[in-house]
Amino acid sequence: MGVVEDLKHENANLRKLLDQAQRAGQRQPTASAPTLFQPDLPAVVRYPLAEFAAERGKNVPLPESVQEIAEVIGRRNAVRLVEGTRPTGGRKWRRQLYVPGDMKEDHRIAAMIGVEAAMLLSKSHAHCILELPSCHGLRKAYMSDHALRQWDAGASISEIAHEMGIEIKTAQGLLEQAEYWRKRL
Repeated sequence: MGVVEDLKHENANLRKLLDQAQRAGQRQPTASAPTLFQPDLPAVVRYPLAEFAAERGKNVPLPESVQEIAEVIGRRNAVRLVEGTRPTGGRKWRRQLYVPGDMKEDHRIAAMIGVEAAMLLSKSHAHCILELPSCHGLRKAYMSDHALRQWDAGASISEIAHEMGIEIKTAQGLLEQAEYWRKRL
């Protein structure tokens, strides 16, 4: 049961991080709003999707725009940009990120992916607004792999659904997809 308990603990931590990341984009009400609001990046400590994309999920295809960025700064860092950039506008799947021509060491992109990778991105995509898709296929592979690891550790479908915060039907679907991903991971 030690593996199941570890997975439960990891799920709890992932839920906390997701909650923090979702709340980080919300502005606090102020008496006088500044003329230009430049939001900070969410306080994401771990990038589980980026780690999955670089290790177990290295064969999962990325969207074309993210793959183009990955060719410059690496797969892990490209997915970190997607994971660390908040949705903008009314559509929760739309993520936009401006890449300055003169990247400073204390810039928020450099904090996410490192100074060297940020400089490479600045050279290749200077003064561009990047449209970063949500990498839905990679997320599905990650969730299926996570559900399969819990299943292999002896958890029931209802326990998997409870720990991942999803419906039982969704957990069953993830386990069905997991066989597809097991061959490709």
